[in-house]
Amino acid sequence: LKVPAKIESSFNVLEIRALNALNHNQILVETEKATYSLKFPTPESADQVTRHVNTALAKIFPSPASVCLIRHGNAETPETPRDMSPHSESSTSTTHSICGGFSETYAALCDYNGHCCREEVQWDVDTIYHSEDNREFNLLDFCHLESRDLALIVAALAYNQWFTKIYCKDLRLGSEVAEQVLHTVSKSHHLEELVLDNAGLKTDFALKLACVLAENPHTSLHALTLSHNPLEDKGLSALSQQLLCFHKGLSKLCLSKTSITPKGLAVLCQTLGANPAFTSTLRHLDLSKNPGLLGTEEANGFYSFLAQPNALVHLDLSSTDCAVDALFGALLHGCCPRLSYLNLTRNTFSHRKGKGMQPSLKQFFCSAYSLSYVNLSGIKMPVEALRSLFQGLSANTHLSELHLDLSGCELRSPGAQVLQEQLPGISALSSLDLSDNGFDADLLTLVPALGKN
Repeated sequence: LKVPAKIESSFNVLEIRALNALNHNQILVETEKATYSLKFPTPESADQVTRHVNTALAKIFPSPASVCLIRHGNAETPETPRDMSPHSESSTSTTHSICGGFSETYAALCDYNGHCCREEVQWDVDTIYHSEDNREFNLLDFCHLESRDLALIVAALAYNQWFTKIYCKDLRLGSEVAEQVLHTVSKSHHLEELVLDNAGLKTDFALKLACVLAENPHTSLHALTLSHNPLEDKGLSALSQQLLCFHKGLSKLCLSKTSITPKGLAVLCQTLGANPAFTSTLRHLDLSKNPGLLGTEEANGFYSFLAQPNALVHLDLSSTDCAVDALFGALLHGCCPRLSYLNLTRNTFSHRKGKGMQPSLKQFFCSAYSLSYVNLSGIKMPVEALRSLFQGLSANTHLSELHLDLSGCELRSPGAQVLQEQLPGISALSSLDLSDNGFDADLLTLVPALGKN
């Protein structure tokens, strides 16, 4: 070694893609841009460098997803040191840093990209998130930072084993941040829930999301919220095709106000029917605020799914032009005993003649043992439907804390008469919203009936 030493070339440790031991004192380092052959005076010094690189990478990338960054190229011999990286089969390291080493990974990525490392980000994670044992990474906590800063924060999550949820609502994500979210989904084996609600995402993001999910067969993702983003049918179709390969299904799917139509819904229903996992795993489904979604015959596939035994606990179909009477017939045979939350506001009862609607409605409310919230507001409700509903509730002895919203249902005097007849014998309700029903002329007789409940 000449003094003063002259640096002929340099590279960041994160550029290393492979580390191959050519012989006892020579290592071939493969990086993103070039390959370097390093010779050492002794096998011990070569081993020391190898271990140092292993340790550095293991500290920066504690997740097994980064194992591809480093490997040995020759067969192991008695004289060849064993790979003791935390990622290797021979490793027994169980060292864990605060919040899965997020701060170390974030700092390394900032250095690698030549960007300033924000100490306040590290402090928030190491202090607040850690003290609260919080596994949900909320991007809103860092929304005051520039897009580049936020992108590097998200990038660090790709290799993190602590955080299991990424949450973002009402925050428009730039293209750089969105790409890092996709990268995280493609790499992470620990991300269980992704919430990107009203994040300014469009169809192309859904297409890319479907692709990165296909690249990660070991994903743990089981809850997906993409509400208030115009994904449209093309985006939903791509995601639906990929969900066919989710052998564990999803527990939560939220697609409220995503500009999808019956055409896109048909593809989703094919997936729900073809992948048997969804009947036992899907507990939370939100398709609300997609006008016309359930207003055509193409919705029959969706009703067929609901009519099969399933695990739904939370269902939101508000503002979808759902035929309420047809829905209750399906729910009665599907998730009736388990369903807890049902929102059907601003939908309609069909205009079909006949009495088939009332028995299914009555039987549903008689057999729904877990209901805690039902919203039927904004629905022009026939008097007979109202009577069937309350007759079912009066026969249901399993409920006592149900919140029922019947506001704006145009019940008027005929509805008031039904309420006077049925309310005194019902014990299932804890609250009842009857506002905006034109009861002004009926209050003198309706209020005493409410008092008897």
